[in-house]
Amino acid sequence: MSVQNVRAAIERFLAYDKPQVLCIRGAWGTGKTYTWDDVLKAAAAGKKIKAKKYAKASLFGLNSIKELKREIFQSAIDIDQIGKPFDIDNVNNVVDNLKSWGKWALNKASFVHEDAMTAAIEVAALFAREQLILIDDLERKGEDLRSVDVLGYISQLRDDRLSKVVLLLNDEELKDETEFTSYLEKVVDVYLRFEPTCEEVARIAIPETDKVSVLVRDNAIALGITNVRVIRKLHALVNDLLPLIGKYSDIVTVNAAAVITLLGWSHFQPKKAPPLEYLKRVNTYSPKQDDVDLDMKWRDLLLKYHYTHTSDFDLVLLKGIENGYFDKGEIEKHAAELDRADARNQVEQEVRAIWDDMHYSFTKPAQGILDKFFECYMRNIEFMTLSDMSIFERLFRELEDGRSHQLVDRYIEVNKTKPDAFDVNRLERFGNELTPPVKEKIVAAEAEQAPKLNPDEVLIALGKRGYEEELYDVAAKLPVSEFIRILKSYEGSKLSDIISGMRQYLNTGGLDPRIHTIMDKAGLALRQIAEESPINKRRAMRLGLIQRLDARDAEAAGGEIAEG
Repeated sequence: MSVQNVRAAIERFLAYDKPQVLCIRGAWGTGKTYTWDDVLKAAAAGKKIKAKKYAKASLFGLNSIKELKREIFQSAIDIDQIGKPFDIDNVNNVVDNLKSWGKWALNKASFVHEDAMTAAIEVAALFAREQLILIDDLERKGEDLRSVDVLGYISQLRDDRLSKVVLLLNDEELKDETEFTSYLEKVVDVYLRFEPTCEEVARIAIPETDKVSVLVRDNAIALGITNVRVIRKLHALVNDLLPLIGKYSDIVTVNAAAVITLLGWSHFQPKKAPPLEYLKRVNTYSPKQDDVDLDMKWRDLLLKYHYTHTSDFDLVLLKGIENGYFDKGEIEKHAAELDRADARNQVEQEVRAIWDDMHYSFTKPAQGILDKFFECYMRNIEFMTLSDMSIFERLFRELEDGRSHQLVDRYIEVNKTKPDAFDVNRLERFGNELTPPVKEKIVAAEAEQAPKLNPDEVLIALGKRGYEEELYDVAAKLPVSEFIRILKSYEGSKLSDIISGMRQYLNTGGLDPRIHTIMDKAGLALRQIAEESPINKRRAMRLGLIQRLDARDAEAAGGEIAEG
């Protein structure tokens, strides 16, 4: 039954002037309680409830009907108080009633063995009439309380106390379902099966319409998540992350929200979602032989969700989901790189569109196309490579546009301090040649660059300036022997800085393959140092870089065996 139909049935039940038992039955977390409360508040505001008082009792941990009576008595409020803020007068009224009923009850012979409070509640329960009572969490009752006893008391409330009772039932969790069901049909007057669609559950969980809310809601619908509490947790996690990534491009937020929704679902509902260990190794375009069954079950959903593999950034987000908070430093390292990658991609798309105008038209004039190229180049100069510059310079020169020299000069100006920005040899190896005047400018610019850091300075700088890609270039090209030499050349705080630089991505991985290369070579260097003496082995093993290599080697060996 859809949410709309359930709401209409609840409204009829509340307005009906005869005592009845309503059972709303469905899976856990689908929004039964929320829907009941929402309709109840609206009906109370419209004075459409046929009852004197409203009580809400949870059976969680209760072991007797006496305890249930106490819950009902202590939670009872006037109907006109439904949906209103907490009022201390309600508590005072309960206390006063207990005192009054207690004095009366203790004077009666039938209650001489009861304490005052229990006696008062028993008497109050006898005289309570025409109430609206909600009973929830039957599946979480104490072991000493039988479900059939609860149904018996519900029947008594209706027949003897002329009360209307609502039973919210998460039937997936019932332990004595067979016995309970046989009695349920005899007690319940109105029976509703609560089976909202994914869309309805998502809108119950996240009614807001801001950007993040829409993202998480749409993701939850795409994955088929049907648990309100889980969706709200995912929504909260994305909102917690937003301050750390809000300054980057929208694509970073969109991707992070999608990843948190999927991995968070697997974390919070492991029995209903793809297993986390499977998601960590999944590759929807190159499935592993051992994952055939899991691929059959989940691959189509993941492809539809556009989730092809789990990246290092995804693992950082998973760590945050599991811990309940996100590490600002780890997030920013990856988010900044994703942001830059997205910016590069947008520039590439813009350039590609201009090239389309160039190649696929016989009517568009050259001047307009060159103007677009020039504006795009100057605006996005930080993303332009030496190869890009050479291609544009040649185009402008061949079409006799005098701005060709401005392209060269602007490139040199922006890249004065960037290592490898003027690597003419590499450019020419890939078939791009510069005219002699342009090449002369580039060679001169390289000669004027500040002296490059030596290997020792590079590894020391990694710990303090690990966000600079130029350091990756140099460090990744160093041979293992240089890592060994440098590690053994320093002590104290300088060695600590070097080690910190090598280890800073150990727990987060890194989106850049050069980072992995740096850690690989550091691990290999430490392996050799560890073989020199027991104390060096102890020193090297505490850093985690050798263990990283060992784990990777073991995984590779296992994969080879499986394939064989």
